Formats: sequence, structure tokens, C-alpha cells
Amino acid sequence: MARPLRIEFPDALYHVTSRGNERRPIFNDDVDRQMFLIFLSRTVKRFGWSLTAWVLMSNHFHLVIQTPEANLSRGMHWLNSAYAGWFNRRYQRSGHLFEGRFHAFLVEKETYLRELLRYVVLNPVRAKIVARPENYRWSSYRSTAGLEAADHWLDVASILSLFDDDPSVARCEYQEFVLTKVEGTERLWSTASTSVRSRGRSAYEGSWNQSHARLIIRKRTVLSVGRKWRRSFVPLLRRLCKLQRVFVRCAEVHCAGWWRGSDGTKGW
Repeated sequence: MARPLRIEFPDALYHVTSRGNERRPIFNDDVDRQMFLIFLSRTVKRFGWSLTAWVLMSNHFHLVIQTPEANLSRGMHWLNSAYAGWFNRRYQRSGHLFEGRFHAFLVEKETYLRELLRYVVLNPVRAKIVARPENYRWSSYRSTAGLEAADHWLDVASILSLFDDDPSVARCEYQEFVLTKVEGTERLWSTASTSVRSRGRSAYEGSWNQSHARLIIRKRTVLSVGRKWRRSFVPLLRRLCKLQRVFVRCAEVHCAGWWRGSDGTKGW
């Protein structure tokens, strides 16, 4: 069965996750986590991404990425391949580190992004690793909340602009927004659905249609071109295979010496 098409277009916003093969750990210690962040920073710079949130768990990670260019698959392939190669060399192992392809979900910025940012940094709290998000070192929460200096590859300004124009006020509102759900247990999708219902069905549908109309057209165009390509290419491929069989048969006959000369004799 063919893999589903990756939906990629300029300025797309994604929630990206990747899990260890057979749900095994992909980070054994802080050295592994630090090295992954080094590869992540290189990926963000190399592919021009805007990274707004991240968290590293034991056997998976979450990223919130906006791609100015349609290059999510290329960037994630580079990131996972680079880290997996380093991990295998360090532990003298072979084989797959990650479980299949990464997962990427398109994000509707107006209705979903704020909840997603909160969900990502609360992963360690929901997993009972820490009681509060600021106690977990391996997420973007502390940098966004102003509790420590932010890395240059984390786009803190884009996050704070969702809360207030004043960075100091925005940090306080961000902390309050995240901490209100520390004790919560609801799932991300249910929270996002509630947010959509609160805005009203017609408002949501209008926003969705405006932001994704060109995406749907592009996807249909790709599928249409794919079908036309198959209709024209498959018959040609069949003819080439038939010619290949004929050439192979002629070569077999020639090697066996079964060709007849002009004088009726057989041989080379």
C-alpha cells in the first residue's frame, strides 16, 4: 500500500512527533539529549525553520515547526538520520532507531496553536516526571517563560506575540496560561475541539476554507498529475520490459551459437 502524501507548502505550521522503534528509548542520558539539540539547531538553521516549542521525552519528542519553504520532509529526514547515525555509533549498535516515519499534523494557528504550545511543554507533567513544567530541563518552557536564556534557534518572539505586544507581560501571561492546566488530564484533540466549538461552527469553517483552499487544490492537482503520469508511463514501461525480454532471448541464442550463416552452416 502506498504511503499517504506529505502535505507541504510554504509557511505551513506543523506539530511533529517521532517515536523510538518498538517504543524503546531514544535518549539514554543527558549527553544524548544535548547532542539531539545540537542536531536540531543545525536543522533549524539549515532549512530556515521557525521552531516555537519542543520537548524531549525518553522514547519520543515533540516539535512545533513553521516552514517558510515546503521542506519539512527533507529537514526531518536529515535530523533523524543524523541523530540516529550518531546514536548507533556511540552505543555500537545497528538498525533502526526510530519507528517508521515521523508524524506531522497541520496546525490551524488561530484555533489550535496556543493549546498545542501548552500541550507540548506539559508532556513531562502529564507523564509524572515532574510536578511543574519549569522543573523539567529538556523542553522549551523555561526559555519561553524567561526563566533562562533562550537559544538562538528558538523563535520565542513568535510565541510571545500570541499573548501580548510587551514581552514582559507576554511571558507572565504565557506562564499563567500553561500553569492553569498543570492539573488537567484532558487530551489535546478534545481541548482543540472545545476551542473550535466555542468560536462557532460557521466562523471555524470560514477560517478553515480560507486558509486551506489552495492546499486542497494543490493536493488534487498532484493526484491528477499522478494519474495522468501513470496512464502514459505504464504502457511505455510494459513495452520496454517486452523489448528487454526479446534482447535477453537473442543474447541467449547468440551465446549458444545457434545462429545460421549465409551458407547454411551453424556456429559462431
